[in-house]
Amino acid sequence: MKPLFFFLSSISIFASITSNAQITNVVILDNDEIERLRHTISSNEKARLLLDSIHSLAKQALQATPMPLHVIHFEGLLETNPKRIDTKKSLRDMDHLVNLIYASYGDSDREIVDKAKEIIIAWTNTYVPDGNTINENKFIPVFWGYYLFRAYFNEEEKKLVESWMKKIAEMQTNRKHTPNNNWQAKRLQIIGVVGCVLGDKVMQRFSIGGFKTYINTAYFADGKSRDLVDRDALHYHFSGIKPGLSVFINLSKFDNSFNLFDYVGEDGGSIKRSLEYAVPYATGEKQRKEWINSRIKLDKQRAAAGIAEYQPGKLFNSQDAKPTFEWACYYNTAWYHILGQEHEYTATWIGLLNSPLVRIRKG
Repeated sequence: MKPLFFFLSSISIFASITSNAQITNVVILDNDEIERLRHTISSNEKARLLLDSIHSLAKQALQATPMPLHVIHFEGLLETNPKRIDTKKSLRDMDHLVNLIYASYGDSDREIVDKAKEIIIAWTNTYVPDGNTINENKFIPVFWGYYLFRAYFNEEEKKLVESWMKKIAEMQTNRKHTPNNNWQAKRLQIIGVVGCVLGDKVMQRFSIGGFKTYINTAYFADGKSRDLVDRDALHYHFSGIKPGLSVFINLSKFDNSFNLFDYVGEDGGSIKRSLEYAVPYATGEKQRKEWINSRIKLDKQRAAAGIAEYQPGKLFNSQDAKPTFEWACYYNTAWYHILGQEHEYTATWIGLLNSPLVRIRKG
């Protein structure tokens, strides 16, 4: 019988993993990193408990039936909108896919691969790309799932999936206007990931150049971002930063030019500086009232509808910073104290995957 401490820790870990619905950022490990992860799990009880929780989620995924949609109803709709609610039910497939990917890091189980493939084929056979950045950003797990398990697809299936991915990326590339905030970050993430998965150098260069322009124009020397200024909420400040972090870390394996964490724009703004700005709020040292001066119509509609999360004056919850700092800790291990304790790498699964126990930072 396991000690009560480990039982309670497992419950806490499981809750922390399942609390983040509609996962769109996936930690991509290479074979050496997977080996390091497995070694860590074999020698570290806390790491093993994290994997146990992932396996529990993967078992749920194995039992679920994919629910693909022709159209996604999400962006611009209130959380109470029935169409958005139904869409979120279908988008649980993305969470299932991510959990299958993470379970595969623990062991190479063909059942896991087959289920991941089933989800990928179901969505690529059903969803019709329409160029909506916020909606199609939800498919990042599909892109990465295909990349990781491509060897298990036959030639006809590869053509289907790659044509679908290319269509999504091309529509994002050809958008006539994209807001210069988290929309742009997610658009460039889509193009960059697809470009790397498909080996398309034009898409890769477009994403790299786009991120430099985005940092130049949407991040400021005082650490604030365009999202923070327009929305008056750290909620969206992090929403613009997190996709960039996942791109910088994952895609630098394909081309080190993607690693733009330390890149400083012409006016002094950078992703690094904007994270440093947010640290006191992530630790709880400072408090911040959200949404008071938002300029965005949707935010006002959310508040008028009585949605608690968007009420002007709502205090920022420091726990909401953790999903972003689970990635940022890759660049600054001192930030692990935001997740748990300083240099304690096993507080969360994503924190573990991005830690020096698994990743070898290059450049």
